[in-house]
Amino acid sequence: MLKFGIKSAVLGSAVYYTVDKGVWKDSATTQVLYEELEKGMSPYVGEFKKKIPVELPPLPSNDRISYLFKYYWNCGVKTTFEFLVELPTHTSNAATIVYNKISSALDSTESTSTEKP
Repeated sequence: MLKFGIKSAVLGSAVYYTVDKGVWKDSATTQVLYEELEKGMSPYVGEFKKKIPVELPPLPSNDRISYLFKYYWNCGVKTTFEFLVELPTHTSNAATIVYNKISSALDSTESTSTEKP
């Protein structure tokens, strides 16, 4: 119960602080708050970046992103239409399987009911 109380207090404090600072007001107020936060945190972020020896890979060029977007979009469209073309076959196969299962279930119940006096 104590753990829940601590979590609730932290959450309530966070919500109160963001409301008090104006995060949930109009976008102009939020923009000003963001700029203040960025100014206050930039020296610490710079020091933090120096301590981490990880380099991020370069972003792909716009041509590459455009090509990949078109390629995967086209793959999705092709797959969708292949599914739609095969839909009648899948539907008839599913209907046949369901019919066979129901028929076998009915046949087994009929044979057990005729055997009992």
